[in-house]
Amino acid sequence: MSNLFKKVSVAAVLFIAGATAARAQVSFVNPLTGDKGPGGKSLGEMISGVMGFFLWVAIIVCPALILWGALLIATSGGSEEKTKQGRQFITYAAVGLVIILLSNAIRAIIFDIVSAK
Repeated sequence: MSNLFKKVSVAAVLFIAGATAARAQVSFVNPLTGDKGPGGKSLGEMISGVMGFFLWVAIIVCPALILWGALLIATSGGSEEKTKQGRQFITYAAVGLVIILLSNAIRAIIFDIVSAK
């Protein structure tokens, strides 16, 4: 059952990422003229958009994984293996969410340092 859940989760994330990438227009700022090109987005705006997308996916996927881990623990029936697997789902989901949140905070700090005038 866990293998099926992993495959469905990966397929859903790839589908959402593909749909988002299909809509994306990539352009970079010309450092000499400051022209943003036809897409009208600077590199910083593109990085913020990608980080926002990963945050959105993490906010949706992590609680689902935590609930899945809780369900595994609740239905373990005393099985040490299922209880351990449920704890791992909860731990990995929480750690993943913390990493995504910290990366957004670090991005904001770096952009503030770089753009300080």
